[in-house]
Amino acid sequence: MKQQISYKNFFINYAIFTLIVAAVFGILIYIVKVSQKSWDQNLKSTVERTLTETEPDTWELGKFIKINNPVGSGSACYDARNKRNGETYKIVIIRLQTFYGPQAGIFIIDKDGKAAFKGYSSLHGRCAFQLKKSYTGRRVEYWKYRLEDMFKPARG
Repeated sequence: MKQQISYKNFFINYAIFTLIVAAVFGILIYIVKVSQKSWDQNLKSTVERTLTETEPDTWELGKFIKINNPVGSGSACYDARNKRNGETYKIVIIRLQTFYGPQAGIFIIDKDGKAAFKGYSSLHGRCAFQLKKSYTGRRVEYWKYRLEDMFKPARG
């Protein structure tokens, strides 16, 4: 004899399962949204600290700029003002592969779209000294070229 399927029990179990999955995703999305503000503030303070170490009392960081490029998922960009000459720049922090593993490199882009490498954030001591000696590495040059291409001013 065929076993009867109880549609009522099936849909109740399916609804309970769906609600549990939706609740888990809701909690995950909430956690990400709540922590994003502190993540952005800490990243901005890291960039400010590194710029202060390389050029004291020179830079004033502004608002976050969204990068509309696939590179934007692994980098961040901020408006910045040079206190000495008053010009505006863009500061980009991007992940660079180094001998010591991936490190966050900081580039400054002027209004003409020229990029200059300023150093690695969160590195101090011997590692920072070793990496400073290799500023002109191919990876730094590659990202310098890519950033200049991304931020070149529109002709018009």
